[in-house]
Amino acid sequence: MSIVVNIARDDLLQGLASLQNITAKKGTIAILANVLISTGNDVVELTCTDLEICLRCRLPAEVLSPGSITLPCKKLFEIVREAGSDHIHIEEKEKSWVQVSVETGDYNIAGMESDEFPNFPEYDAENLIKVQSADIKELIEKTIFSMANEGESQFTLTGVLVERKERDNVNFLRFVSSDGHRLSLMQVPMSEDIDKLHLTNTTLIPKKGVQEMRKFCEGVDELLFAIEEKQAILKSDSDILIIRLMNGDFPDYNPLVDVINHEKYVEIAKEPLIHAFRRMNLFAEDKFNIVQFSLQNNKIVLSSQSMDIGNAREEIEVEYSGDDMKLGFNGKYFIETLSVMKSDRVRLYISSNESPCMILSENDPEFISIIMPMHL
Repeated sequence: MSIVVNIARDDLLQGLASLQNITAKKGTIAILANVLISTGNDVVELTCTDLEICLRCRLPAEVLSPGSITLPCKKLFEIVREAGSDHIHIEEKEKSWVQVSVETGDYNIAGMESDEFPNFPEYDAENLIKVQSADIKELIEKTIFSMANEGESQFTLTGVLVERKERDNVNFLRFVSSDGHRLSLMQVPMSEDIDKLHLTNTTLIPKKGVQEMRKFCEGVDELLFAIEEKQAILKSDSDILIIRLMNGDFPDYNPLVDVINHEKYVEIAKEPLIHAFRRMNLFAEDKFNIVQFSLQNNKIVLSSQSMDIGNAREEIEVEYSGDDMKLGFNGKYFIETLSVMKSDRVRLYISSNESPCMILSENDPEFISIIMPMHL
Protein backbone atom coordinates (compact mmCIF):
# COMPACT_ATOMS: atom_id res chain seq x y z
CA MET A 1 0.00 0.00 0.00
CA SER A 2 1.02 3.62 -0.52
CA ILE A 3 1.76 5.57 2.64
CA VAL A 4 -0.54 8.49 3.53
CA VAL A 5 -0.10 10.30 6.86
CA ASN A 6 -0.84 13.56 8.63
CA ILE A 7 1.71 14.72 11.18
CA ALA A 8 2.32 17.78 13.31
CA ARG A 9 4.92 20.01 11.70
CA ASP A 10 6.87 20.62 14.95
CA ASP A 11 7.07 16.88 15.72
CA LEU A 12 8.30 16.08 12.22
CA LEU A 13 10.80 18.93 12.25
CA GLN A 14 12.25 17.82 15.58
CA GLY A 15 12.54 14.23 14.39
CA LEU A 16 14.25 15.17 11.13
CA ALA A 17 16.61 17.53 12.96
CA SER A 18 17.76 14.62 15.14
CA LEU A 19 18.50 12.54 12.04
CA GLN A 20 20.33 15.21 10.02
CA ASN A 21 23.91 14.38 10.98
CA ILE A 22 23.51 10.63 10.66
CA THR A 23 22.59 10.42 6.99
CA ALA A 24 25.60 9.70 4.80
CA LYS A 25 26.83 12.88 3.12
CA LYS A 26 29.08 11.13 0.61
CA GLY A 27 29.31 7.63 -0.75
CA THR A 28 28.15 5.27 -3.44
CA ILE A 29 24.97 4.10 -1.67
CA ALA A 30 22.48 6.83 -2.55
CA ILE A 31 19.71 5.62 -0.26
CA LEU A 32 21.84 6.33 2.83
CA ALA A 33 21.13 10.03 2.26
CA ASN A 34 17.43 9.25 2.71
CA VAL A 35 15.17 8.92 5.72
CA LEU A 36 12.98 5.83 5.92
CA ILE A 37 9.39 6.80 6.73
CA SER A 38 7.23 3.90 7.92
CA THR A 39 3.96 3.58 9.82
CA GLY A 40 2.70 1.79 12.91
CA ASN A 41 -0.42 2.13 15.05
CA ASP A 42 -1.01 5.89 15.07
CA VAL A 43 2.72 6.51 14.74
CA VAL A 44 5.28 7.32 12.08
CA GLU A 45 8.80 5.98 12.43
CA LEU A 46 11.73 7.89 10.93
CA THR A 47 14.97 5.95 10.46
CA CYS A 48 18.40 7.06 9.22
CA THR A 49 21.72 5.24 9.04
CA ASP A 50 25.24 5.59 7.66
CA LEU A 51 25.82 1.85 8.33
CA GLU A 52 27.83 2.75 11.45
CA ILE A 53 25.11 4.61 13.37
CA CYS A 54 21.38 4.01 13.17
CA LEU A 55 18.71 6.24 14.75
CA ARG A 56 14.97 5.63 14.79
CA CYS A 57 12.47 8.23 16.03
CA ARG A 58 8.81 7.44 16.69
CA LEU A 59 6.30 10.29 16.28
CA PRO A 60 2.53 10.45 16.85
CA ALA A 61 0.62 10.74 13.57
CA GLU A 62 -2.68 10.17 11.83
CA VAL A 63 -2.10 7.16 9.60
CA LEU A 64 -4.61 7.24 6.71
CA SER A 65 -2.88 4.48 4.77
CA PRO A 66 -0.01 2.33 6.12
CA GLY A 67 3.18 1.90 4.17
CA SER A 68 6.79 2.97 3.89
CA ILE A 69 8.97 5.08 1.60
CA THR A 70 12.36 6.80 1.72
CA LEU A 71 12.91 10.48 0.95
CA PRO A 72 16.01 12.72 0.86
CA CYS A 73 16.42 13.64 4.52
CA LYS A 74 18.00 17.05 4.04
CA LYS A 75 15.46 18.20 1.45
CA LEU A 76 12.48 17.00 3.50
CA PHE A 77 13.91 18.77 6.56
CA GLU A 78 14.28 22.01 4.59
CA ILE A 79 10.70 21.82 3.30
CA VAL A 80 9.24 21.14 6.74
CA ARG A 81 11.40 23.85 8.33
CA GLU A 82 10.10 26.48 5.92
CA ALA A 83 6.50 25.24 5.91
CA GLY A 84 4.03 27.87 7.12
CA SER A 85 1.66 25.26 8.46
CA ASP A 86 0.96 23.45 11.73
CA HIS A 87 0.44 20.09 10.03
CA ILE A 88 2.14 18.21 7.20
CA HIS A 89 0.39 15.81 4.84
CA ILE A 90 2.61 13.16 3.24
CA GLU A 91 1.18 11.01 0.45
CA GLU A 92 2.94 8.56 -1.81
CA LYS A 93 1.89 8.82 -5.44
CA GLU A 94 3.07 6.55 -8.25
CA LYS A 95 6.61 5.34 -8.94
CA SER A 96 7.91 6.43 -5.51
CA TRP A 97 6.99 10.07 -6.00
CA VAL A 98 5.76 11.65 -2.79
CA GLN A 99 3.63 14.75 -2.33
CA VAL A 100 4.27 16.82 0.77
CA SER A 101 1.37 19.20 1.35
CA VAL A 102 0.99 22.20 3.66
CA GLU A 103 -1.69 24.86 3.89
CA THR A 104 -0.05 27.03 1.25
CA GLY A 105 1.03 24.48 -1.34
CA ASP A 106 2.27 21.09 -2.47
CA TYR A 107 5.81 19.81 -2.96
CA ASN A 108 6.61 16.72 -5.01
CA ILE A 109 9.76 14.77 -4.12
CA ALA A 110 11.35 11.77 -5.81
CA GLY A 111 11.71 8.99 -3.25
CA MET A 112 13.19 5.50 -3.29
CA GLU A 113 11.59 2.18 -2.43
CA SER A 114 11.93 1.22 1.22
CA ASP A 115 12.98 -2.32 0.24
CA GLU A 116 16.41 -0.92 -0.66
CA PHE A 117 16.94 0.63 2.79
CA PRO A 118 19.27 -1.28 5.17
CA ASN A 119 17.58 -3.39 7.84
CA PHE A 120 17.46 -1.94 11.34
CA PRO A 121 20.08 -3.68 13.54
CA GLU A 122 18.79 -6.42 15.82
CA TYR A 123 19.50 -6.32 19.55
CA ASP A 124 18.59 -8.26 22.68
CA ALA A 125 16.24 -6.25 24.91
CA GLU A 126 17.36 -8.39 27.87
CA ASN A 127 20.73 -6.63 27.74
CA LEU A 128 19.27 -3.17 28.37
CA ILE A 129 19.83 -1.58 31.78
CA LYS A 130 18.37 1.61 33.26
CA VAL A 131 20.72 4.60 33.44
CA GLN A 132 20.33 8.27 34.25
CA SER A 133 20.81 10.38 31.15
CA ALA A 134 22.70 12.92 33.29
CA ASP A 135 25.30 10.25 34.10
CA ILE A 136 25.83 9.31 30.45
CA LYS A 137 25.99 12.96 29.48
CA GLU A 138 28.60 13.71 32.16
CA LEU A 139 30.72 10.76 31.03
CA ILE A 140 30.65 12.20 27.53
CA GLU A 141 31.13 15.87 28.41
CA LYS A 142 34.27 15.08 30.40
CA THR A 143 35.93 12.93 27.75
CA ILE A 144 34.77 13.97 24.29
CA PHE A 145 37.02 17.03 24.03
CA SER A 146 40.19 14.95 24.31
CA MET A 147 39.24 12.37 21.68
CA ALA A 148 41.42 12.43 18.57
CA ASN A 149 40.07 13.51 15.20
CA GLU A 150 40.34 11.17 12.23
CA GLY A 151 43.74 11.38 10.56
CA GLU A 152 45.39 13.18 13.48
CA SER A 153 46.38 10.15 15.52
CA GLN A 154 46.11 6.38 15.60
CA PHE A 155 42.69 5.05 14.70
CA THR A 156 41.66 3.73 18.11
CA LEU A 157 42.20 7.15 19.73
CA THR A 158 39.26 8.46 17.69
CA GLY A 159 36.97 6.51 20.01
CA VAL A 160 36.19 6.47 23.71
CA LEU A 161 37.12 3.42 25.77
CA VAL A 162 34.26 2.06 27.91
CA GLU A 163 35.17 0.02 30.98
CA ARG A 164 33.71 -1.41 34.15
CA LYS A 165 35.60 -0.70 37.37
CA GLU A 166 34.96 -1.59 41.00
CA ARG A 167 36.01 0.21 44.19
CA ASP A 168 34.83 -0.50 47.74
CA ASN A 169 32.15 -2.86 46.38
CA VAL A 170 30.75 -0.11 44.16
CA ASN A 171 30.52 -0.64 40.39
CA PHE A 172 31.58 2.17 38.08
CA LEU A 173 31.07 2.79 34.38
CA ARG A 174 34.22 4.48 33.06
CA PHE A 175 34.90 6.43 29.86
CA VAL A 176 38.51 7.12 28.82
CA SER A 177 39.72 9.23 25.91
CA SER A 178 43.08 10.45 24.63
CA ASP A 179 44.47 12.13 21.53
CA GLY A 180 48.04 11.19 22.41
CA HIS A 181 48.77 14.56 24.04
CA ARG A 182 46.27 14.42 26.91
CA LEU A 183 44.01 11.93 28.64
CA SER A 184 40.59 12.30 30.24
CA LEU A 185 39.02 9.72 32.55
CA MET A 186 35.53 9.92 34.01
CA GLN A 187 33.48 7.32 35.85
CA VAL A 188 30.04 7.19 37.48
CA PRO A 189 28.61 4.66 39.97
CA MET A 190 26.26 2.09 38.46
CA SER A 191 23.86 -0.57 39.70
CA GLU A 192 24.68 -4.26 39.77
CA ASP A 193 22.99 -4.52 36.37
CA ILE A 194 26.27 -3.31 34.87
CA ASP A 195 27.15 -7.02 34.60
CA LYS A 196 24.75 -7.15 31.64
CA LEU A 197 27.02 -4.85 29.65
CA HIS A 198 29.33 -6.78 27.33
CA LEU A 199 32.46 -4.81 28.27
CA THR A 200 35.99 -5.81 27.31
CA ASN A 201 39.30 -3.97 27.31
CA THR A 202 38.63 -3.12 23.66
CA THR A 203 35.09 -1.69 23.91
CA LEU A 204 35.41 1.47 21.82
CA ILE A 205 32.61 3.81 20.75
CA PRO A 206 33.52 6.01 17.74
CA LYS A 207 33.58 9.78 18.11
CA LYS A 208 30.56 10.40 15.87
CA GLY A 209 28.62 7.86 17.90
CA VAL A 210 29.59 9.60 21.14
CA GLN A 211 28.41 12.92 19.69
CA GLU A 212 25.05 11.37 18.83
CA MET A 213 24.79 9.84 22.31
CA ARG A 214 25.24 13.29 23.85
CA LYS A 215 22.37 14.68 21.75
CA PHE A 216 20.23 11.64 22.53
CA CYS A 217 20.50 12.40 26.26
CA GLU A 218 18.92 15.84 25.89
CA GLY A 219 15.43 16.28 27.31
CA VAL A 220 15.10 12.89 29.02
CA ASP A 221 15.80 11.81 32.61
CA GLU A 222 16.15 8.05 32.25
CA LEU A 223 17.35 5.85 29.41
CA LEU A 224 17.94 2.21 28.64
CA PHE A 225 21.55 1.40 27.77
CA ALA A 226 23.35 -1.67 26.48
CA ILE A 227 26.76 -2.68 25.23
CA GLU A 228 26.67 -5.82 23.11
CA GLU A 229 29.54 -7.57 21.39
CA LYS A 230 29.51 -5.32 18.34
CA GLN A 231 27.21 -2.41 19.17
CA ALA A 232 26.16 0.15 21.78
CA ILE A 233 22.47 0.98 22.31
CA LEU A 234 20.59 3.88 23.87
CA LYS A 235 16.81 3.73 24.06
CA SER A 236 14.16 6.18 25.25
CA ASP A 237 10.39 5.80 25.27
CA SER A 238 10.16 6.88 21.63
CA ASP A 239 13.64 6.70 20.08
CA ILE A 240 16.50 4.23 19.76
CA LEU A 241 20.14 4.81 18.81
CA ILE A 242 22.45 1.95 17.80
CA ILE A 243 26.17 2.47 17.22
CA ARG A 244 28.61 -0.02 15.75
CA LEU A 245 31.65 -0.44 18.00
CA MET A 246 35.18 0.09 16.70
CA ASN A 247 37.70 -2.70 16.20
CA GLY A 248 41.11 -2.24 17.79
CA ASP A 249 43.04 -1.87 21.03
CA PHE A 250 43.09 1.30 23.09
CA PRO A 251 46.59 2.02 24.47
CA ASP A 252 47.23 1.02 28.08
CA TYR A 253 46.77 4.29 29.95
CA ASN A 254 47.35 2.97 33.48
CA PRO A 255 51.14 3.58 33.56
CA LEU A 256 50.52 7.25 32.78
CA VAL A 257 48.06 7.58 35.67
CA ASP A 258 50.25 5.60 38.08
CA VAL A 259 53.41 7.63 37.44
CA ILE A 260 51.93 10.85 38.85
CA ASN A 261 53.46 11.95 42.16
CA HIS A 262 50.52 12.81 44.42
CA GLU A 263 52.72 14.54 46.97
CA LYS A 264 53.69 17.46 44.74
CA TYR A 265 50.81 19.71 43.83
CA VAL A 266 49.63 23.29 43.85
CA GLU A 267 46.02 24.28 44.58
CA ILE A 268 44.55 27.21 42.69
CA ALA A 269 41.21 28.90 41.97
CA LYS A 270 39.85 27.55 38.69
CA GLU A 271 38.30 30.63 37.05
CA PRO A 272 41.35 32.94 37.27
CA LEU A 273 43.47 30.16 35.77
CA ILE A 274 41.06 29.61 32.86
CA HIS A 275 40.94 33.31 32.04
CA ALA A 276 44.72 33.63 32.28
CA PHE A 277 45.19 30.76 29.80
CA ARG A 278 42.65 32.36 27.46
CA ARG A 279 44.61 35.61 27.49
CA MET A 280 47.89 33.74 26.93
CA ASN A 281 46.36 31.97 23.93
CA LEU A 282 45.82 35.35 22.28
CA PHE A 283 49.60 35.50 21.89
CA ALA A 284 50.39 31.80 21.53
CA GLU A 285 51.95 31.00 18.19
CA ASP A 286 51.02 28.19 15.78
CA LYS A 287 48.41 25.47 16.17
CA PHE A 288 49.98 24.04 19.34
CA ASN A 289 49.05 27.10 21.46
CA ILE A 290 52.20 26.73 23.56
CA VAL A 291 52.06 28.57 26.87
CA GLN A 292 55.09 28.62 29.15
CA PHE A 293 54.11 27.52 32.64
CA SER A 294 56.57 28.44 35.40
CA LEU A 295 56.09 27.39 39.00
CA GLN A 296 58.06 29.59 41.38
CA ASN A 297 58.01 30.56 45.04
CA ASN A 298 54.33 31.27 45.86
CA LYS A 299 53.37 32.04 42.26
CA ILE A 300 52.61 30.63 38.84
CA VAL A 301 53.95 32.62 35.88
CA LEU A 302 52.27 32.14 32.50
CA SER A 303 53.78 33.57 29.33
CA SER A 304 53.39 33.26 25.57
CA GLN A 305 54.76 34.96 22.51
CA SER A 306 54.25 35.36 18.79
CA MET A 307 56.83 36.66 16.34
CA ASP A 308 54.10 38.56 14.48
CA ILE A 309 52.01 39.87 17.40
CA GLY A 310 54.08 40.24 20.54
CA ASN A 311 54.16 38.60 23.94
CA ALA A 312 52.21 38.30 27.19
CA ARG A 313 53.04 37.48 30.79
CA GLU A 314 50.90 37.04 33.94
CA GLU A 315 51.48 36.03 37.54
CA ILE A 316 49.02 34.17 39.77
CA GLU A 317 49.61 33.91 43.51
CA VAL A 318 49.55 30.39 44.97
CA GLU A 319 50.90 28.57 47.99
CA TYR A 320 54.06 26.85 46.75
CA SER A 321 57.51 26.47 48.26
CA GLY A 322 59.08 23.70 46.19
CA ASP A 323 61.68 23.74 43.44
CA ASP A 324 61.24 26.10 40.51
CA MET A 325 59.84 24.39 37.42
CA LYS A 326 59.32 25.51 33.85
CA LEU A 327 57.18 23.59 31.34
CA GLY A 328 55.31 24.20 28.12
CA PHE A 329 51.65 23.25 27.73
CA ASN A 330 48.99 23.63 25.08
CA GLY A 331 46.82 26.33 26.60
CA LYS A 332 43.72 25.03 24.83
CA TYR A 333 44.01 21.73 26.69
CA PHE A 334 43.90 23.46 30.08
CA ILE A 335 40.94 25.61 29.04
CA GLU A 336 38.89 22.64 27.81
CA THR A 337 39.64 20.55 30.89
CA LEU A 338 39.00 23.26 33.47
CA SER A 339 35.78 24.31 31.71
CA VAL A 340 34.07 20.96 32.40
CA MET A 341 35.06 20.78 36.07
CA LYS A 342 32.53 21.66 38.79
CA SER A 343 34.89 22.72 41.55
CA ASP A 344 35.90 26.32 42.27
CA ARG A 345 39.42 25.15 43.09
CA VAL A 346 41.63 22.57 41.40
CA ARG A 347 44.90 20.83 42.16
CA LEU A 348 47.71 20.65 39.62
CA TYR A 349 50.07 17.73 40.21
CA ILE A 350 53.48 18.39 38.60
CA SER A 351 56.67 16.72 39.81
CA SER A 352 59.38 17.89 37.38
CA ASN A 353 60.20 19.97 34.31
CA GLU A 354 59.34 17.02 32.07
CA SER A 355 56.43 15.44 33.90
CA PRO A 356 52.79 15.49 32.80
CA CYS A 357 50.29 17.56 34.74
CA MET A 358 47.39 15.81 36.44
CA ILE A 359 44.36 17.96 37.27
CA LEU A 360 41.99 16.90 40.07
CA SER A 361 39.36 18.57 42.25
CA GLU A 362 37.28 17.66 45.29
CA ASN A 363 33.95 18.30 43.55
CA ASP A 364 34.94 16.04 40.65
CA PRO A 365 36.29 13.03 42.57
CA GLU A 366 35.81 10.60 39.67
CA PHE A 367 37.37 12.81 36.99
CA ILE A 368 41.06 12.74 36.07
CA SER A 369 42.74 14.85 33.43
CA ILE A 370 46.38 14.43 32.40
CA ILE A 371 48.09 16.88 30.05
CA MET A 372 51.49 16.12 28.54
CA PRO A 373 54.14 18.87 28.46
CA MET A 374 55.54 20.29 25.23
CA HIS A 375 59.07 21.30 24.27
CA LEU A 376 59.75 24.99 24.80
